[in-house]
Amino acid sequence: MNTPDSGTWQRTSPYAILFFLGRILRLIAKNAWQSFAPLFALLVAYQGDLVNKLILGGTLLAVIISVGAVLSWLFFAYQVRDDSILIRSGVVKKKQLDIRFERIQGVNTEQNPVYRLLRLVTVTFDTAGSSASEGMLPAVTRGFAHALREKIGARDVELAAQEGQPAAAPRRLLQLDWRDMIRIGLADRRALIIFAFLGPLMDQMDGKIAQFVETSLASNNFGPGQLDVGAGAAIAATIFFAIVVVLVFFSIAAAFLRYHNFALFLDGRTLRSTGGLLTHHEHAMDLQKIQTLRLQQGLVQSWLGCFTMSAKQAISGRKQRRSKTFTVPVVTAGQSEQLRNLILAPLAGHLSQDPRSTSFQPVSRYYLRTRILYLGVLPAVLLASILIAFEGMAGLAALLWLPLAMLVSWRSWQRTGYLHDDEELVRRSGLLGFRTVSLLFRKVQRVTLTQSRFQRRKDLASLRLYMASGSVRVPYINYATARQLRDYILFRVESSQQSWH
Repeated sequence: MNTPDSGTWQRTSPYAILFFLGRILRLIAKNAWQSFAPLFALLVAYQGDLVNKLILGGTLLAVIISVGAVLSWLFFAYQVRDDSILIRSGVVKKKQLDIRFERIQGVNTEQNPVYRLLRLVTVTFDTAGSSASEGMLPAVTRGFAHALREKIGARDVELAAQEGQPAAAPRRLLQLDWRDMIRIGLADRRALIIFAFLGPLMDQMDGKIAQFVETSLASNNFGPGQLDVGAGAAIAATIFFAIVVVLVFFSIAAAFLRYHNFALFLDGRTLRSTGGLLTHHEHAMDLQKIQTLRLQQGLVQSWLGCFTMSAKQAISGRKQRRSKTFTVPVVTAGQSEQLRNLILAPLAGHLSQDPRSTSFQPVSRYYLRTRILYLGVLPAVLLASILIAFEGMAGLAALLWLPLAMLVSWRSWQRTGYLHDDEELVRRSGLLGFRTVSLLFRKVQRVTLTQSRFQRRKDLASLRLYMASGSVRVPYINYATARQLRDYILFRVESSQQSWH
């Protein structure tokens, strides 16, 4: 299994049984009720002691899962051809995948701790037109994975040679260290989501804290009203601080587990990343397959002066979009500009994707007016009308939403902008943070220009560009500008000799 022999059916290592075992367990966990219903019915019908029932049920489940994993491995085979790879699988329901090399957008590997000891990896293929990894080869050697990647990439080398571009040696573009792991952990949005639940949690604990303070004061012979407020506030602040420290610790630990020793390489026409502490991940994406390039900066990242950069490739649905995203978890503004120049070269990449660039053109102020109307005025008036019917004049408190909605709308309008040249467009948006999305005109599949009745009166329009990775909308720009830009993009699409995917 060290070399991909052409034309012969092969099996993966017997250790692939562990892979199929894990997949069955994940399937059971995902559909727990459906999976355990037959087992529960059997335990109820079987006459005997509860302990014996549990032992019988557990043994039966273990045997079924183990047999299923072994059969899945026995019925799994693959064949590497000159221009494609065939994968057969299925015990009862047979399935055969024929993945042509030109459809493969990335060859990724994953190595968990067990496979690392055995020097094996799981290879997955990202292909155009699928929402997730279409095929995988579990428990193959690293040498086989490397040889297969070179075989698939040989077509790109030939294309580069035909275009007069010499084959370049792989070069390291970025290397993250422990300080970057801390930045990633601090900027993780999942920790912020948990922070949102701390308020209700503290409300639930408020009564217990107060009771604890009263008991402590009584046991220390404090009179009523002495130090109760201060002690309660101190205890609440201490608990809150402890929870924050624990969340930050686990968030940073998760960053080390996922991105430890993260490195980014440019291997000819392929962008490749490696990293991971326990499970080693290696992801790859062909530069020609990139649909959009995104630069995102949250509130914490703006304080730390860093961004998250991601490249999206073609997808066919909304499910499992993350599997079609190549992510660089932390970059500085200077690093992001250097990377986008390399990724989008030679024709594009000359624009700035830094959200604080003064080159961005703002959209019309009427965008702000519309957002205030639909986000602020209409919800506030509707809610106030309903509350007045039940609460009387106290329902007018709902109108307090208006100032907040105006602030949010103004902030959103202030950060909305766009810029473009002859090859690409960059769209900026944001509220607390920023997000910029860059796309090449030749990747666009469809362009729509829409006008509401209000926009028509103000000679405005909204432009939406559709690609295989999603769509990008530029709202409330001058109608003549939008129409001219639409016509030019369609011209670039028609005249381009390169494929959109």
